[in-house]
Amino acid sequence: MKNLIAIALLLFTIKMNAQDIIKLKNGSEIKGAVIEITSDQVKFKKTQEGPIYTMAKTDIEMITYQNGKQETFTEAKAPATAATTATSTTTAKEDDALEPVKRYGGPRLGFTVLGPGTSNDKMDNLFNRRVNPVITQFGWQFETRIFTLKDGSSGLVEFVPMIGGLEQGLFLPSATGLIGFRTKSGIELGMGPSISLGGASVVFAAGASFKAGKVTFPVNLVFLPSITKTTLPSTNYVYDPATNTSIMTTIPGVTSHSGYRVSLVIGFNSRKD
Repeated sequence: MKNLIAIALLLFTIKMNAQDIIKLKNGSEIKGAVIEITSDQVKFKKTQEGPIYTMAKTDIEMITYQNGKQETFTEAKAPATAATTATSTTTAKEDDALEPVKRYGGPRLGFTVLGPGTSNDKMDNLFNRRVNPVITQFGWQFETRIFTLKDGSSGLVEFVPMIGGLEQGLFLPSATGLIGFRTKSGIELGMGPSISLGGASVVFAAGASFKAGKVTFPVNLVFLPSITKTTLPSTNYVYDPATNTSIMTTIPGVTSHSGYRVSLVIGFNSRKD
């Protein structure tokens, strides 16, 4: 009988020494017997006859069982809700689409060099005086930023009305529309139609924008190429009474050049939401 009691005490001692070890995220450990593990809780006993304790899995780092096996607990990611999905979709669309349309505007001033050609001749005839080929320019730029890429580059649509020649007592209006692209660093390129008293043409623009605090200062070089025009040859008949016949003469075509224009324009922009 004494031997049976001794064996029972030995087995109880071994069982109590071979316990599960629950390691918490705060660094402490709890020894006991794990009873049940649910989706978010762990139930265990500290002693064989003691009460059942419950602890959240988020507080537990790892459990080392009596047989040496270990189980690690990590925080499960919260399931995506409709609101989360909608927000993610919206954000993705905004990243791909770029930001909404923004409008900017600001004054412009500069000067233009007029190359010799028919455009200058038209203005000379219009004002009945010789127009100085270097004229000042004053105006306003209306800019719409239609999209902005992830790297900061943006697409632009611009309209620039200008008045030139005021220093000569002249009123020389012009209007230019541009479609352009600006990089994140401020370098921009554009082209579009332009119309003035000298005629209509296509302009090419290049420039850069510099920021000082919240103010942007653009500097642009605008080039309007000379347009070459050649009239078709014409036929003329002259009557000769001596021979009672008509003599045909040919008038050759005439080639003319409208003249180039180069403008340097500076200013500053302010944003209009």
